[in-house]
Amino acid sequence: MNACSVSRLSDHELLRGLADLAAKDRATTVALLAHLAEVERRKLFRPAGHPSMFAYCVGELRFSEDVAFKRIRVARAARRFPAILPALAKGRVTLSGVVMLAPYLTQNAVGELLK
Repeated sequence: MNACSVSRLSDHELLRGLADLAAKDRATTVALLAHLAEVERRKLFRPAGHPSMFAYCVGELRFSEDVAFKRIRVARAARRFPAILPALAKGRVTLSGVVMLAPYLTQNAVGELLK
């Protein structure tokens, strides 16, 4: 969809489309995080010629350093605390929020902190 076709949408169509795209974006982000966590668990960045997951994300996936750092941190936290992924998908928590909460997460506190 290009900018011209978006400009022809009614207000209702535009807002509905935006809400749908935001939900799809969250779902895609959750899938990406699950993939990152598994790639790191299997250390698949090494056969790809990268010394670390961070180097793989920046060099292979073309993430900025900030994006790579944040997503790796969240993927690691989600591997330890799987409840993070549904919370992200529903928009109850953000990537930045998880990065800030990660040092304080425990099995006993994760549910409460994600609220």
